[in-house]
Amino acid sequence: MTDILSAPAPSDHELREEIERLRLLHSISLEFSASLDFDELLPQVFQRVLTALGAEGGSLWIAEGDMLRCRVAEGGAGRKLVGAQVPVGSGFIGDVAQRPRTTIVTRAIEDPRYQPAVDSAEMLATTVMATAMVASGVTVGAIQVSNKLTGAGVFDDRDRELLEGLASSAAAALRNAQMHTVEKRARDLALLLEISREITATLDLDRVLHSVVNLASRAFTFDRGAVGLFDKGRCEIRAVAGEENVDPKDDKLKDLIARAEWAAGHGEPLYLSDRSDPASDAERMFVSVFGADLQADDVQSGLYLPLKDEEGVLGVLLFEASQTEFITPVQREVAAILANQTAVALRNAQLYHQVPMVDALGAFAAKKRALLAVPRRKVQIYGAVALALVAAALLIRWPFRVAGSEPVFRPMALSPVRAWVPGIVERVFVNEGATVTQGTPLATLRSTALSSDRAATAAAVATAERQAGLAASQGDASNERLHRIRAEALRQELSLLDEQVAFTTVRAPTSGVVLTPHLRERLGASVEEGDLLLTLGRIDTLELEFGVDQREVSRVLPGQEVRIRVDALPQHTFSGIVTSVGQLPADTSTGVRYPVRARVANPDGVLRSDMEAYARVLTAPMSAAARTIRAPQRWARSIWWRLWS
Repeated sequence: MTDILSAPAPSDHELREEIERLRLLHSISLEFSASLDFDELLPQVFQRVLTALGAEGGSLWIAEGDMLRCRVAEGGAGRKLVGAQVPVGSGFIGDVAQRPRTTIVTRAIEDPRYQPAVDSAEMLATTVMATAMVASGVTVGAIQVSNKLTGAGVFDDRDRELLEGLASSAAAALRNAQMHTVEKRARDLALLLEISREITATLDLDRVLHSVVNLASRAFTFDRGAVGLFDKGRCEIRAVAGEENVDPKDDKLKDLIARAEWAAGHGEPLYLSDRSDPASDAERMFVSVFGADLQADDVQSGLYLPLKDEEGVLGVLLFEASQTEFITPVQREVAAILANQTAVALRNAQLYHQVPMVDALGAFAAKKRALLAVPRRKVQIYGAVALALVAAALLIRWPFRVAGSEPVFRPMALSPVRAWVPGIVERVFVNEGATVTQGTPLATLRSTALSSDRAATAAAVATAERQAGLAASQGDASNERLHRIRAEALRQELSLLDEQVAFTTVRAPTSGVVLTPHLRERLGASVEEGDLLLTLGRIDTLELEFGVDQREVSRVLPGQEVRIRVDALPQHTFSGIVTSVGQLPADTSTGVRYPVRARVANPDGVLRSDMEAYARVLTAPMSAAARTIRAPQRWARSIWWRLWS
């Protein structure tokens, strides 16, 4: 009590600062609570914290199980942290998240625990402050700021108190957004299950198509939706959202058919977020082809989903809107699942109409008398045919084809040709694409210093030999011996210089094709020993690299055959052998795919590097029945796991 009474009263300035801090925390807390969109809230929280603390940069980490993942970062090399992970309790950020407290680090470069989370080159001579974000006893994540731009450039206790208050408000808002996201995802899955029941409850093709395109409006908002069937390069729009019948004379429908055919031929999902600012090569190509039609139809953004399975493309499900960014990433995932369900339903409906006697079996009750009237011999024949079909579907097996994405040809072996001596490129004897054998002269170098040294050494040899001869004529044996020893040493030096002079003619170290373009432009260029002059490569055998989806990569093994076709020679099918399957994914921007490399013979040289190609790997054999149930079985397991695991 004595200590409390004797403590000095806070000054008016300190009271005003405290009131201002509380007001700021209150206003920012209201801003955080105004949104339940987790992805929208993350950058808002991060930028508001940086502004309030006057920090140059930092990072925002979100807890995912026992790991912390960097979701937002800014400042210097901070953006490189986005996507990085650190275990809770390991490293600077992990320690802060495990033991909630605000930590100020003034020399982070000397703390080895800090390395997993922060670039040491960026943090050299900076001040870092970090704290955990905890809501209702649950660690939501951690936030870290660096390099205060105001005052003395160092975070103080008031900054720490402000950061703790901001972290508490951010944790509550982010926790609420996460719970809202989980609830929304549950509603989306329930809606998908309902749509799945609706479209799988019937084998009527038109009913399936109308159900899909109309029920999709319950999952997300769009201005125009349609679904079409793709066959032999042509697309037929069979259902349009909100319309009972499809008018083939509608001009907008014709434009829609053209876009649907392009999407089906492309074979991959395409999301055009903004017609005026395409973000990928596929979007730019799409806009360049259909830009005028999109503008005429007032389409600003669109989602085009090919309906396909392992047998090929069945159709296209597309949605278009007059505003940009009409669909969120979560809704895109829902649309992708809906497209997969639609593909399964379409395939089942098509198979239903293709399998013999299905209609008869479906109307068995109505035709019971007619069937009973059929002679027994015919019934036996029909039963034998049906049994034969089932046996064929179960027992006949042929290799399952796994499609490769974005295949690229590269030369099988590359041989760099380098200068062995310094000099100036005087002559070039070959051009790009020339075929050379081992030892063929490729270029000559002019080395004035080397030529001068060689001439001087040759003159010194001659002089030493003359002096040895003169000493011999004078009977001076010791002097003669001395000059002959010197002449022998100079001859060895001359021999080395002759070898170096021979190296001024650059020769092919191996047989191959010249791959370096514009070699004539190297004339007059100065090169040093070891500099690269050109590159030779073998094109009689090429390496083909392509991606395989994570769901199929386990079927691909070294030694399996690869069938390849190129646009330049569509009438010819090339063959290769799988040599390796990568362990790390090549690109995750459009799905997880693993690199597969194959060796392709090219004795005629018709295949060239970077030719656009289409590749399929012939994997282990599979029956028709297994192929038919494969996609529905995978889809059912995925839905079961999402709902109950």
